[in-house]
Amino acid sequence: MLSFIKDRWRIAQLKAEYQRRVQENLLELVEANHSRPVADDSGEWMQVGKSKTGATESEQAATRDQVRKMVHENPHARNILRLMEVYVVGPELQLSHQPQLREGEQEDRELTRSATTLWKDFLSENQRHFSYREYAKRTWRDGETFLRQFDTEVWPPTVRFIDPEQIGATAELPDSEGIITQRHDVETPIYYLQVDANTGELLEQIPAAEVFHTRINVDSNQKRGESLFAPILACLSSFNRWVETELLARKLQASIVLWRKVQGSASAATNLAESAQTSSTRYGGDSVRRERFAPGTILTTSAGTDLQYLSPNTNFGDAVPLGRLLLLCTAAGAGLPEFMLTSDAANANYSSTMVAEGPAVKMFQSEQNFFANEFTRIWRWVMREAISQQLLPDDFLDRYRPSWNFPQLVNRDRSRERLADTHMVDHQILSRAEVARRDGVDPHTMQTEIDQETTRQAKKAA
Repeated sequence: MLSFIKDRWRIAQLKAEYQRRVQENLLELVEANHSRPVADDSGEWMQVGKSKTGATESEQAATRDQVRKMVHENPHARNILRLMEVYVVGPELQLSHQPQLREGEQEDRELTRSATTLWKDFLSENQRHFSYREYAKRTWRDGETFLRQFDTEVWPPTVRFIDPEQIGATAELPDSEGIITQRHDVETPIYYLQVDANTGELLEQIPAAEVFHTRINVDSNQKRGESLFAPILACLSSFNRWVETELLARKLQASIVLWRKVQGSASAATNLAESAQTSSTRYGGDSVRRERFAPGTILTTSAGTDLQYLSPNTNFGDAVPLGRLLLLCTAAGAGLPEFMLTSDAANANYSSTMVAEGPAVKMFQSEQNFFANEFTRIWRWVMREAISQQLLPDDFLDRYRPSWNFPQLVNRDRSRERLADTHMVDHQILSRAEVARRDGVDPHTMQTEIDQETTRQAKKAA
């Protein structure tokens, strides 16, 4: 009797526990629509619904691999990257130092030349490890760039690129994405976790002050960037498959089938086919089956035999718009007009290409401004190193700012533009130094050469 009462009591407990859990689950489902802090996020950012803002680390790695393969193999992807390099950080990119002069203050030309020389020494020493083009190319291709700085006792300092796959999460910090940030501010990094790309083992915890991290196409509260080619990967892959299909169709179309009609009974057609399979003829010293005909063969048949050459109709005209549509989608995703993507302006005239290149020019200007800010960070670090080694005065960063001269994007009529610049100089709207910078030369170098030429001419006249 006592055991029966215990069993009934246990059943009642289980029913009560079951109802309690049901109520808790229902309450959790109701409250799931409200934003709540993410427990595993050190920054305690609010989660919107159940979706994740950015791609996972494995998805980012897979996208990088696909993009690198596409840039290496696909001509259109290679052309996009090449155009971005040439128009944004082309060979005309130069740095000049702009002094911040107070009223009545004269420029220290010797200091300006010293700063320019120090920057050129830095670029020359690191030319195998760093360049403007590689920095920008890595950013567009991988979506982000990591550049580590190394302090040295001798001038100039050294930098090295770090591949994105070498910055990753560890077993102890699986959700860090390789970047440790402040507890309540995910936008302020503290450390970068350098791991072994194959094993994921932590190699070094690099202080954030030693790394220049540039990322694109993401929000400011996302730790890792997204490749410029991520939105157009599907279109480029579809275009490759379309080309393969059309090439296969061309091969099928080139395969001409000889259809031989034989009048008479079915047995007569069967006997003719069997004799062609078993018999052969000599052609060029080799044996050729009678079912196949060598080039230049003359066929003599009776009136009861009809020969027809058949080839499949692949409707190539219907497939061409599909291929162009894929290229247009790719151009839209890259922000380029069609004639820039394909290097073919046959589908447009001069006026339409001028209109179409307008958005691309604005995009190139935007990219130039973006990388000017990124390169300025590197310039400031290099100048601080020069100050710490007493190569520059302590107040140098307060007296100078960098002026980046990027490739000129639009040059319709150079003589007319230079004439307009001359009038603006005469009316004191522009300085001669600014006109020199617009032409992609160092104004201080030009002024020095002008002074030297004037001195030589004066000596000759005397």
